Parts: sequence; structure tokens; C-alpha cells
Amino acid sequence: MAKRYRTREGTVSAVDTRTQLSTLGSETAPGPLLVPSGVTKLVGIIAAQCFNMAAATGYSALVRLEGPGLSEGPEAIAIGAGGVPVATGGNGVLAAVYIPLDIPVVSANEILVFGEIAGTDIGSSEFVVTLVFA
Repeated sequence: MAKRYRTREGTVSAVDTRTQLSTLGSETAPGPLLVPSGVTKLVGIIAAQCFNMAAATGYSALVRLEGPGLSEGPEAIAIGAGGVPVATGGNGVLAAVYIPLDIPVVSANEILVFGEIAGTDIGSSEFVVTLVFA
């Protein structure tokens, strides 16, 4: 049986800008993220995010999913929010969370994974997202 999950990660450094998560640790060019053969649903994501607060502000983080592997079109999923009261307030980590979903997918087609920070520019943020299929 083929693996029923796919992971991508990357750095998001611009506010209100889609940034494709296109690497996988030491694999800098893992190729397209294809929906595994024989699956019909995206049943969840596992997402984690960390940030360096370069400003005294707050933000929200979301994952966007796009591409021909999503039969009903793009999806946006909130994965966290944060903030600090003082500039250069340090780093923060949001623990990995599992978010259950029920999204139809098209087997053997690509899904593009994007990270996005909304609100005020906080500096940069690292995202890692695993798609779980069934």
C-alpha cells in the first residue's frame, strides 16, 4: 500500500503573500506533491509553525491548498495565531496540530501547498504541513 500522506515545508517571510511550501528538509526539489493512487479524500492536515517576532504585533497563520488535485477548488485553513507586546520579542513555536478535513481529491493530480501570514509583518515564519489522505 502506498503512503497516504505527503509533507512540504518552507519559510514565509512576507505578510499577506502566498508562499509555496516546496521543500522537504534535505530534499530541496522533492517534485510535485501528488495525490496518492486509490484515495478519494483529504482527511486531515498536520501543521506546525514557528515565528520570530521582529515587531510588537500580532498575526495569524494559514495554509492554502490549490491545484488540480482538489476537485472542489482551493481551500484555506487556519493553523495558528500569535503576537508579542514588545519589538524583537523573541521566537515562538506553535505545536503541531491535527486538523480533520473531508475534502474530495483527484487521485494522481497535484496539490500545491502555500503558507501565509496575515496581519502585520512579524519577520519570518517556518511552516511544515502534512496532508493525510484516505
